[in-house]
Amino acid sequence: MNMLGLRLLLVTVLLGGALSGCSLLSPFTTCEGTASAVAKLNELPALALRPAGAVPIDEEAEAQAYCTEDSGDAGLTARRLYAYDGSRTEVQEYYARAAPAAGWHPVHSLTTQPEAGFSVFCFESDRHPSVTLAFESPEELREVYGVDPGPEPAGPGSRIWFQLFAEAATDGSRMGC
Repeated sequence: MNMLGLRLLLVTVLLGGALSGCSLLSPFTTCEGTASAVAKLNELPALALRPAGAVPIDEEAEAQAYCTEDSGDAGLTARRLYAYDGSRTEVQEYYARAAPAAGWHPVHSLTTQPEAGFSVFCFESDRHPSVTLAFESPEELREVYGVDPGPEPAGPGSRIWFQLFAEAATDGSRMGC
C-alpha cells in the first residue's frame, strides 16, 4: 500500500470513529472488578441512618447497591427506599441532626421548599461519598424503581416515601453533590 492509501485509511478510521461517537481506546470505566467497591459503598455508615418508624419498602429495596454503565462510563450506587408515616419535615429534622453526628453535613439548608414537586437534599463528608435524601411519589417508585410502595394512606399527608443514596466512582472514591 502506498503512503497516500495509508493516509486515507487512517483518516477514514479516525473520522469514522469520531463521527460515530466511538473511539479506538475507550477512556471510560466499566463495572468489571467493582464488587468490593460496591460492597464497601453499601456499608456506608450514613446509609444506616433512618428515623424511627421508617420502614424499608421491601427487603430488596433495603440494601440495594450496584454498578451501572451509563453513557459509556460506569458508577456505583447504594440506595435505601423507605415509607414513613409522618411528614417530610420530620424526616428533614431527623437528618439535620443525625447526618452531622455521623460526619455528613448538609450542603444547603434543609428548610428549602420543594421545587417542581420534589425535594432533594445532599450531605457531604470529607472522607466518604456524598449521601442524598430524596422524597419520592408512589408513582415514581413504581415506574422508575419498579418497587411497590404499599398501600397509600386514607388521609392526606399521613405517609411519605423517601430514599437515601450514595454514589461513588468505580474505585469507590468519593463523589460530591
